[in-house]
Amino acid sequence: MLHSPVAATALPQSAPFPSLSLLFFCFYFNILAESAQNGGGPRMSRSRSRSRRVRPNVLVTGTPGTGKTTMSSLLADAAAMRHFNVGDLVRQKGLHDGWDDHLHCHVINEDMVCDELEDSMEEGGNIVDYHGCDFFPERWFDLVVVLQTDNSVLHDRLTSRGYMGAKLTNNIECEIFQVLLEEARESYASEIVMPLHSNNVEDISRNVATLTEWINNWRPPVRLKFCLKECMWLKHLVQIVFEGQCPIHLLVFD
Repeated sequence: MLHSPVAATALPQSAPFPSLSLLFFCFYFNILAESAQNGGGPRMSRSRSRSRRVRPNVLVTGTPGTGKTTMSSLLADAAAMRHFNVGDLVRQKGLHDGWDDHLHCHVINEDMVCDELEDSMEEGGNIVDYHGCDFFPERWFDLVVVLQTDNSVLHDRLTSRGYMGAKLTNNIECEIFQVLLEEARESYASEIVMPLHSNNVEDISRNVATLTEWINNWRPPVRLKFCLKECMWLKHLVQIVFEGQCPIHLLVFD
């Protein structure tokens, strides 16, 4: 079980940063802890690993018709990121369980989609756009963008695509009740969920500029990982020495 990160506090003013020997000591035991956690192996299993990516992953979600693909494509060009349109991926690679005659869409196979994206997401530097967000692994994304559109604008966009009947009604109601925003807030940490208006070209341009700046300024967090059973005493030692404000986090595993 993954316990909450334990943030260290500031060093006393007389010692502005821990000695190199102490940092080496911590990293040395971090290596030992990972090895013990994996039965002596050099790496953790995929299901328990924490990504070492150097570029962020961004999820762009929202009701169909809010402009996810348009904005994601422009953002990918502006920030030199890879863009994955999940809907296209499902159709091109057959990542579905057939066709839904009622809603006129493929029944997505979520496990197959996650398997297809796994390696790319571990590398980082991706923009994923899809109208659902709750089945992706939480660890994949550093930012979750929820695009929102006024109902009258959304209605016109969807009818121009040929949406009608239950498919049109369901999507309009989804936007009215902010279903995708609530889904994002329930599935990811609230601080990484960013709702943005997407009603016109000006909104799209502004959003691309805002997100490009965020991507370019993003830096991966500095973390140390320890095995709880083998290194609980080391966790307490580092907490005491760092006094709570050193920008290093301890991720402790059972």
